[in-house]
Amino acid sequence: MDTNKWSAKGKVLIVDDSPLVCDMFSKTLAIKGYKTEMVHDGESALKKLHTESFQVMILDLVMPGMNGIEILKVCRKDNQEICIIVATCYTSEATAVEAIHEGADDYVVKDFMLMNDAKSLEVIISRGLERRRLAVENIELNEQLKELNIVLQAAYAREKDEKDYIRNLFGSISFAVVLSKVEGGICGFNDAFVKMTGIPESDLFRMCVFDLIGNEFRSNVESLFKKIRAGAAQGIKVKIIAKSHEDIDVIFNAIPFKMAGEILVLSTIVKPLVKNEGQAPRVFVK
Repeated sequence: MDTNKWSAKGKVLIVDDSPLVCDMFSKTLAIKGYKTEMVHDGESALKKLHTESFQVMILDLVMPGMNGIEILKVCRKDNQEICIIVATCYTSEATAVEAIHEGADDYVVKDFMLMNDAKSLEVIISRGLERRRLAVENIELNEQLKELNIVLQAAYAREKDEKDYIRNLFGSISFAVVLSKVEGGICGFNDAFVKMTGIPESDLFRMCVFDLIGNEFRSNVESLFKKIRAGAAQGIKVKIIAKSHEDIDVIFNAIPFKMAGEILVLSTIVKPLVKNEGQAPRVFVK
């Protein structure tokens, strides 16, 4: 994922049936270095989105023709990356909450003082961009999990010796992987996981996955493991406790893994990626 696109100031599409409102948003954003384009109805907005690339869209919820919620739904089907900030008035904040549920990233109240407050508007956009980044990241991680699960199932069908199967599979994965009981006890991992944690492999086999998670995230991971029995595939942000250096912020993913009739948990840590530095990957299985 290109993380720069979430921080750079790209183009903003302003969609509002009031030229005055569009102009005020545009002038305020220009102060902070944003380039803007303006349209005054939903159909024009969708045409713009199909022909040009925008980082942010400020979308009025109440317009003749297509309303903001309808535009939002159509846009989200085709474009998961654009940050959408809905614009509402004080009396329709409930509609803004509905828009958030439909995929908007934040909302701004259309107060003329606020529209002229460049700092406050930039904070709202920055907050929306961060939410959009996390949403896209989660979508990408779930796709990775689906692909990995397909590989796992195919490999499992071909392999009779489960430990050899795990070694072969884990050995082909460049990022950190750990296999554990639903209760958290570690029963397998690869060399990338050892390098990330800085813990000797002999010690890892005596540990629980939860012991490696920062205290503020441990309950989240424990809850995640409980969902595994229902076949859930989940990804959350946690902090891995590394013994050799500072703790690492990562994306921790978990999917159910069946071996010898037992439900285990296959967890992958895909950020940051840990490279094997040209060495053959090692795999450890209890």
